[in-house]
Amino acid sequence: MSPPCTCRGAARPSRLRRVLADAGGGFADARLVARYWGAGANEVQGAVLSRSGAVVERLAGKWHEGLHRGPPPGQCIWRANPMPHDHERNYGFTQFALELNELTPELRRVLPSTDTRLRPDQRYLEEGNVPAAETQKRQIEQLQRDRRRVMEENNITHQARFFRRLTDSNGKESWVTNNTYWKLRLDPGFAHLDSAVLW
Repeated sequence: MSPPCTCRGAARPSRLRRVLADAGGGFADARLVARYWGAGANEVQGAVLSRSGAVVERLAGKWHEGLHRGPPPGQCIWRANPMPHDHERNYGFTQFALELNELTPELRRVLPSTDTRLRPDQRYLEEGNVPAAETQKRQIEQLQRDRRRVMEENNITHQARFFRRLTDSNGKESWVTNNTYWKLRLDPGFAHLDSAVLW
């Protein structure tokens, strides 16, 4: 079994991504090459390195096709799934991206009112109703401005419900769970929480 890995940062062209192996200390560096047309478009180059930083394996491919290890043509270690039917109509989303916001009746029952899958503007946009999505988005933004104004007038500071802020020894801030979300979700108590009207 492969050791669990973590990836730091978001995928952006010409940005370096480092994937760390939690066991063994090895890591992989991959760089998305910023070339949007021509032979090198969507190219990914990288290397798997030992704990000491020595190159163990070279990686190459295209982020929309697949990733290979070793000298060309190399062994395929990852291949992109085919695009779903009508992907052009759905903003070019992959099947995975399309399913991220899927909202079944069972799931709707256990979600807090703050879950963005419940945003009406997002739902309208996914259904292709752009005018309704724009109207809803303006209404949501006005609700946010009104809520912020009321909080400022009453000297109220927002308190995160499901996360807490941590500051490490270098002063870097991060947010971590306070372990309340999943407890509430097991016994759907979200409907009983006092929440602001978001949408």
